Amino acid sequence: MGNKFMYERRSIKKNADPLDFHTMISSSLSSSDRVFIKEVPMERPTPYARPKRVRKPKYDSSEWELSSPSLFTCRQSRRIPNATSALRGRLHDTLFDHCFRNIWRESSEEKKNPCTYLSCYWFYMYTNDSNREKVLGWIKKRGIFSKRYVFVPIVLWSHWSLLIFCNFGGSSPCMLLLDSLHTLGPLRLETLIRRLVLDIYETEDRPEDRNFVEKIPLLVPKVPQQRNGNECGVFVLYYINLFLESAPQSFSISSGYPYFMKEDWFTEEELERFYDRLEFLGIESSDSE
Repeated sequence: MGNKFMYERRSIKKNADPLDFHTMISSSLSSSDRVFIKEVPMERPTPYARPKRVRKPKYDSSEWELSSPSLFTCRQSRRIPNATSALRGRLHDTLFDHCFRNIWRESSEEKKNPCTYLSCYWFYMYTNDSNREKVLGWIKKRGIFSKRYVFVPIVLWSHWSLLIFCNFGGSSPCMLLLDSLHTLGPLRLETLIRRLVLDIYETEDRPEDRNFVEKIPLLVPKVPQQRNGNECGVFVLYYINLFLESAPQSFSISSGYPYFMKEDWFTEEELERFYDRLEFLGIESSDSE
């Protein structure tokens, strides 16, 4: 191309319109040079727009799930992936909660009426001082002093056990601690359990004094023991299931209670049928109680 692109130097005002600058350049070129320039429509720049902030939905903290010791995630998904195969391994907290809700839903209203339960995440959360007041507030809403039995699943140190508050609103309360691995020493939890119970009584302004609460019996029945290192979660679920079916309407330690919780409470064949039942209930979870 013989002609050089030459254009007259002109002063450009500060903040000049880009369209004016484009016109200035185009007018300085000869007609033979302009044919090589593709006309591109110019758009005036739009003012900077800050992106809209998307507000996250608010969830009830009492429905949060503990997915690891330091991470809480709200229950949103209604499906538990690979639940059937996971039942034969170490039961994580989300799958335990799912199975428990299925058991509770399938139980009759007659069996459930005298009972209630605490979320399987709350005891672990209670051991963290920053969560203690919050957990005690959730427990207060469960109305445990109006129920004959309260199930408290516990998962600590990678092991599941079951605490049952019995007759807390009556004159002879007691606690049952069901553990499928007695070699670990179930009473290692006693200090934490008694601190929780005392806090519950004080939070609800009960008339019983500290001395009364500290003397509530904590019994450790000799229940069937797990066969390997992964079954503690399923054993706790089965303890709950059988207790719902067999718990007496009247409660008394003096009458030999808990008379039905023994080492031969159930057989291996009955446990296998319980595994089958959990699998039959499927992997669709339900929030109904």
